[in-house]
Amino acid sequence: MPSIACPAGLDAEKLREAVLDTYTRVALQPRGEFHFNRGPAYAAAQLGYDPEELASLPELCTEPFAGVGNPLAIAALEPGETVVEVGSGAGMDLLLAARRIGPRGRAVGVDMTDAMIARCRRAAREAGLENVEVRRGYADALPVPDGTADVVISNGVLNLVPDKGAAFRELFRVLRPGGRLQIADIAVESPLADDVRGNFEVWAACIGGALAIGDFLEALSGAGFEGVRVVDGFDPFLGSSKERTARLHGVRGVNVFGSRPAL
Repeated sequence: MPSIACPAGLDAEKLREAVLDTYTRVALQPRGEFHFNRGPAYAAAQLGYDPEELASLPELCTEPFAGVGNPLAIAALEPGETVVEVGSGAGMDLLLAARRIGPRGRAVGVDMTDAMIARCRRAAREAGLENVEVRRGYADALPVPDGTADVVISNGVLNLVPDKGAAFRELFRVLRPGGRLQIADIAVESPLADDVRGNFEVWAACIGGALAIGDFLEALSGAGFEGVRVVDGFDPFLGSSKERTARLHGVRGVNVFGSRPAL
């Protein structure tokens, strides 16, 4: 079995509170001081987003963006599809997805941070996107019915979840048979030491909860996904205050694809 369990003694509820506090502050003060990169310039320069496309979105959703990869670059979204984003934040990826699937599609975001949800809903209204819905919830207990999504996306969120096994099973549950998993997250070259994995600040900076890449892919396969593979890599901590820590632990951003087997 892959090593995806949290360190013994880690208080999962305190960890969740620390993550919630961090991303509430990002939502309220996106240009404040944090240990990780943010914003549309970062997304374009380091993650390959189209700067013109980002400029066409409301700043409400682009300024707090703190993703670590580019899940929408993994495979094209088709008109009329239903996309569920786990940890939708202020909604940059969600609104991009909503535009690509068109008015016949549905873009459903799930986030636990009230301030982020408020920004995302306002940004969707400002962008005139009526096919966007945001729900409050957690990655390990998604408020989404079984087999709802054609595509599940996520960007830099799963590393923040204490119970990754439960979260991976939820990703699988909400996908329809034949549906696609397109996620970006943090991975490390080898498992992190427990003193690093038990540090709440390092978790909230998207490092402490990262899995070794082999464990990450094996855990997704164990949850039922097939064809699981890394399709691209990124250096999301370049220029951040945690760049040295990221280098020390072999941290990188990865785009990962998988699918739920068809019936």
